[in-house]
Formats: sequence, C-alpha cells, structure tokens
Amino acid sequence: MDTTIGRQWSVFYAYTAWSVVLVLVMVPLGIILFLDANVSALLATEPITTAVLIAQIALGAWSGWRALEGWSAADAFPGRDRWGIRRVGTLPSDLSLLAVAASSALIAGLVLFGEVDGRPLAVSLSVLTTTAGFRWRWEVGALCATVFTGMVALLQPSVATAVSCGAIVVAAVLSIRMSLWLAAMVRELDDARQAQAQLAVAEERLRFARDLHDVTGRDLSVIAVKAELVAQLAEREDPRAVEHSREVAQIARTSLAEIRGLVRGYREADLATELRGTASLLRSAHADVTIRGEAEEVPARHAGTAAWVLREGGTNILRHADPSAVTMTLSADGVTLVNDGAPGTDEVLEGSGLIGMRERLGAGSELSVRREDGIFTLDVRFDSPGDTR
Repeated sequence: MDTTIGRQWSVFYAYTAWSVVLVLVMVPLGIILFLDANVSALLATEPITTAVLIAQIALGAWSGWRALEGWSAADAFPGRDRWGIRRVGTLPSDLSLLAVAASSALIAGLVLFGEVDGRPLAVSLSVLTTTAGFRWRWEVGALCATVFTGMVALLQPSVATAVSCGAIVVAAVLSIRMSLWLAAMVRELDDARQAQAQLAVAEERLRFARDLHDVTGRDLSVIAVKAELVAQLAEREDPRAVEHSREVAQIARTSLAEIRGLVRGYREADLATELRGTASLLRSAHADVTIRGEAEEVPARHAGTAAWVLREGGTNILRHADPSAVTMTLSADGVTLVNDGAPGTDEVLEGSGLIGMRERLGAGSELSVRREDGIFTLDVRFDSPGDTR
C-alpha cells in the first residue's frame, strides 16, 4: 500500500482489511454451527478432510487480504463497477483464489469417492462462495450465492437449511461490499483533503511570489532606467551622473532591505492578521486548531518575529505532517506550535528550513524542536520575556 497516503485512510484500510479477513473466517465456522453441532465430531473423524478445510479457510482469508491489497492501489484495478468500487480481483490471475477453488474440488472428490458426509463440502463451498462473491459485480455475487444454495440443497434434505446457509453467505458478501464502498468513500475524501492541503501551500507560495514581484519589479525597473541614464551622462561627462549613480545605489539598498524584510516576515505582517491566516490555512486542511493567548500579549518588538514564525511554522506543518490537531500558543515569552501527525522517529534532523529559522531569529532568541510519539513541537523563546510594549 502506498506509504504517502493519509493517516485516516491507513487506519480505515487496516480496519476494513481485518474485518474482511474476520468475515471470511467466521462464515465457515457459522455454517458448521448452523448445519449441525455434530459436524465438529464428523470432522474430527476425517483428518484429511479437516486438514484440507482448515487450509482452505486460511487460503480464503489470505486471498481476501491479497485482494484488498490490490484494491487499495489506485492503479491496480482502474475499472469500477456500478457500486463505484474498484474491482478487487479477476480469474484466473488470482492464484490464491484458484487454490481455494482447488480445495473445494478436493473435498468434493473425498465426498464422492471417499464416502464422506456431504456437510464438510457445504462448509467448503461457503468459503469459496464468500471469497469469490465479493470480488465482482453484484450480479456475479448473486449468482455465486444461488449456486451455493442449490449445492447445499442437494447435500442437505432440508430446503430451509439450504436457504438459511445461502442467506448467511449473502449477508457476509453484502457486509464486505458495503465496507469496501465506505472505505472507497474515505479514500476519496482523504485524497481530497491532501489535495486541499497542497493547494493551500501552493496559494501561500503564490502569495510570497506576488509580494516578491511587487518589491523587486518596480525597483529593478527604476535601477535599469537610472543605470542607462548614468551611462549616457557619463559619456557626456555630465556632473549629474554622480548624483544619479548615488540614487541607483540608494534604490538598490532599499530594495535589498525590503527583500530581507519580505523573507523574514512578509513585509512585517500584522501578528493578529497572521494568526487568523495561519489558523484558517490549517483548518482548510481539516485540522482542529486551538489558539491559546492573543496577539496583544506579544511585545511589540517581537510581533514581527512571532508573525513570521506562525507563517513559516504553519506552512511547514502542512508540508511535512498530516495533522489532525494543532495548538498555537502566544505569550510575552514566545510562540509555540504543537501538532500531531508527525511521521518518523522521535529524533529530529534539522534541514534547511529549521536552520534558516534559527539564523533569522533576533539576537538572544532561541528556537527548539522536539518530536515524541508523533507529536511535533516548535518552540521559540524571545530574548527578553519581561519586555513591555
């Protein structure tokens, strides 16, 4: 299964897969109890039949697991049936399903030529029908259940017993297919959530690009015009060339300062505005955001740093984690961001992002990060906790 998918889908897939395996194991056991309690004693007297039946149940569970693994891959079975579910297997490519069918054929041979009671064959057919029935369109599943009911009717004198056994198989197949339908919806919702988070990050990058264009585009155009003018004045030995060259240098210094300010804090963004924007960005990725403290509690001289930390930290959470809950704490001492969904080991390997954040903090301010059991904490402490506005 793809390791880049979201946590919600991973959990729901594991639940669905194990539920399918459990149903595939419980159906034959239920048929055994429903047919006759003495079937257990019958199987005990037929070791070969019992061994084959146990192996078939294990093969059926394994075949269902393999089918779910193929179904979970987006490109494994691109076709969809009328239920909107990716097909989970085909004959004869699934050798595990063929092994289940071979087990039923072997038990049928033992019944026909070994004078064995027909009830173990009914149990075996329930394994084959359930394993095969949930893989295709509902028409195929209905046909499998009908054939199974007819076979049980031939093996058992009671028609009611045969119909009841068929109903058990139909209920099991419907339960599995409904679970797959629900899982498919969860997968699509999880894909949409990831796409929304990626879109939010892309929008933030576009925002930065627009600000960078606004800062540099005008200044570079002026510098180009001024430089051309200085060159023409210098060729004519006009003394005004010195004055215009100084203006070019001043414009360049001003532009450089604006770019540095943009990189550090997007033009010294307002902390309250940035707090609302970061919270909205994270909530757009369906994260539960809790805000502790207010923007007014942060000293004025640290407001720009706090706004920049919120912006960069929120963007990094979306890029490197799969958060379901984020807590942002603001105080006179600093800013703290805590999020779950942080993959990897507890050791944090600082990349260029964290290194850049350390370099851009003011003198005396400290940045620390830690990860424990999937919880990531980014903590920035200001140089003067008791500073007043």
